[in-house]
Amino acid sequence: MYVYIELYVIILESYMIRDRLMIMCLNIAILLIMLSPAVYAAEADTNALVSKVFAAAIAFGVAVAAAGFTISKAGSAGLAASAERPEVRTVAIIIAAFGEALAIYGIAIAFFILSA
Repeated sequence: MYVYIELYVIILESYMIRDRLMIMCLNIAILLIMLSPAVYAAEADTNALVSKVFAAAIAFGVAVAAAGFTISKAGSAGLAASAERPEVRTVAIIIAAFGEALAIYGIAIAFFILSA
């Protein structure tokens, strides 16, 4: 029984790192929700601009976060695979480049949102 409790504590500690990240993201989301009434209290002319900037920031932020996550996972897996089999190094670099393309697409979408 005691072994199961120790195993549960080890698993719980490994999840705590991800939980801290989720709590940080939740805090940012709550802060943005709390600031949204101030945005809507502005004049009608600035509402459209603020909404565009906010949408572009979300689009770019999510794309860059996804690109960072992709590059971290694909990069580490690619390095591990190329250590065992050097012939897969090119494929690993191409897969990591697809992850970097996510950030480029995100900034392109942000520019499209701002120019509309």
